[in-house]
Amino acid sequence: MGLVNSGTGQASAPAVETRPNRRLHERIPINRQVYLCWQDRQVNQVQAGRAINISKFGMLVEADRPIQPGTTITVQTNSTTLGSACVRHCTPSGLKYKIGLHMPDRTARDL
Repeated sequence: MGLVNSGTGQASAPAVETRPNRRLHERIPINRQVYLCWQDRQVNQVQAGRAINISKFGMLVEADRPIQPGTTITVQTNSTTLGSACVRHCTPSGLKYKIGLHMPDRTARDL
């Protein structure tokens, strides 16, 4: 059942509500393989992932397995260590996970 515009009698689309962007820093889309490294119960863990976007203080990574929010990790590429990060969120996305990282010591030029 559509909405009817009382002035013309024609159906009109419902208004779409948009959320305001409350982010402090612009996200820059990227597509780069990264490695997430951390210790879990004294065992070194490494997981490959794909960096999706970066900002001044963070990065969004898509990976095959979840990482617990609050985990401190090191982010690396094939050629360099980008720095330390804290997992802020880990959200299922289809068969993968979107992992939000807070990286206050990372700079965009590293990628």
